[in-house]
Amino acid sequence: MNTNKTQESTQTNSVDFNPNQMTHQSNLSQMRKKKASLIRFYWIASITGLVTLISCLRIILASWLGRLSITDVDRRMKWWASQLLGLVRVKTHVVGVENMPTKGRRVIVMCNHSSLYDIPVAISALDTSFRFVAKKELFNIPIFGSALKRGGFLSIDRNNREQAVKDLQRAKEQMLNGITLWMSPEGTRSKDGKLAEFKRGGFHIAIETKALIVPVVIKDIHKLQAGDNLDLYLNQSIEVEICKPIDAAEFSLENRRALINQVRAIMLDALGQKE
Repeated sequence: MNTNKTQESTQTNSVDFNPNQMTHQSNLSQMRKKKASLIRFYWIASITGLVTLISCLRIILASWLGRLSITDVDRRMKWWASQLLGLVRVKTHVVGVENMPTKGRRVIVMCNHSSLYDIPVAISALDTSFRFVAKKELFNIPIFGSALKRGGFLSIDRNNREQAVKDLQRAKEQMLNGITLWMSPEGTRSKDGKLAEFKRGGFHIAIETKALIVPVVIKDIHKLQAGDNLDLYLNQSIEVEICKPIDAAEFSLENRRALINQVRAIMLDALGQKE
């Protein structure tokens, strides 16, 4: 990577300085990253809805026919993600791929959450079979909720102790089958890309399942779309950094705060942010 950067720098220095050309390139860059017009926004939203519906129906149909496997769901998810990212012309660059654990350990990816596109970017960036832990309200959405259930996606109900125990057991079984759980420790989308306060639930799950936590940060995705703001900015380049894993088995529920602080410090450092 450093070699490539050096080569690029050398090439730039060998070109004669041309202010007009630089101005033209700057204007071109701004044009390419312009905000989507209202018409284009509705077009993107419509195609996104259609692609999501098709993916859900394929999962449901395969489940009815008894032909739904982990690999099938993975393939549907990757197709869904590639279609959504293609609509907004996002390019992703991944660093730290070597930090993703090999099979044999339970793994939970904890990722910052700034955009509606976090999950599609994560699907395209992480070369693993994963399911996100979703809000239980999502499972009540017709067709979409059914696809989530049949596809092996999880929801942990902390307000119902009996159900929470069943959810945790299901999470353990999923991870033993090679599934990586994806969750956001923030619990909700950040509006400006700054890391919000962490919720404790995900760390509780990590400790109880003795999982490896892999902190993952998606940088500058709020420049594409942020929080509840529906403005879209096209042609963004997004970097995904996979950080070194932390073994939650080394912590207990009593010192859960130490685990939270350690994961948060890693993610803040990778994002170049401070408390």
